[in-house]
Amino acid sequence: MTHGLNAAAAVEQSTSITRDASFGYVCGRCSRCCQDKHIQLDPYEIARLARARGESTTTFRASWTVDGRGTTLRQKPDGTCVFLGREGCEVHPDRPLVCRLYPLGRHLRSDGHEYFSISGGHPQTAGKYAGTGTIADYLERQETRPFIEAGDAYFRWFQFAYARLAASDDVLISEAVAGADDQGILDMDAMIASHSAATGEPAPQSLEARLQLHLSLLHQLVAGIEVDDAQEN
Repeated sequence: MTHGLNAAAAVEQSTSITRDASFGYVCGRCSRCCQDKHIQLDPYEIARLARARGESTTTFRASWTVDGRGTTLRQKPDGTCVFLGREGCEVHPDRPLVCRLYPLGRHLRSDGHEYFSISGGHPQTAGKYAGTGTIADYLERQETRPFIEAGDAYFRWFQFAYARLAASDDVLISEAVAGADDQGILDMDAMIASHSAATGEPAPQSLEARLQLHLSLLHQLVAGIEVDDAQEN
């Protein structure tokens, strides 16, 4: 799994670049990093953005993501992020992890090893690299913890799903779940609403509780699949 921007500049990448590596960066708010980037979202990030806008995750996905599929933010015709306004980012308090990390990229191997890549950024960036601090310090200042924890939790679910289905990552989970739609089951509000309707249980209100319920429902969904049937698909 990778969280990073597809910057045109050269990227320093090594599995040895970890949180204790020296790193510092001060954003110049030039918004050049908000251009021509494919910003992928996980269900938690969608839920954060949707809640900030007073929308359901279903509505947000339909309105603000590419093809309404809920995995990549739309861009304006000029290639800028759909949420870039005249004064800068219009969703800054709830911006996705990839935006918080810039100019870092975060990578997580299947064995749980975390490492980082460092981009030179846009050639005309107003941001400044600093010679003090560490990657860990930068992550804390950018308030990345809940985003990283949620993203890693969904990554572990995908690992569990593909392992149980004995499938490669280019196989849709819906091929093994009758009536399921891969994007549909990753729509947090829709899946929780369906669960509440089926069980009569009230839907939790806090985002953290909804995140945990969504992950639990995803695990239950895959755990309930007949493995032999899945492998035949």
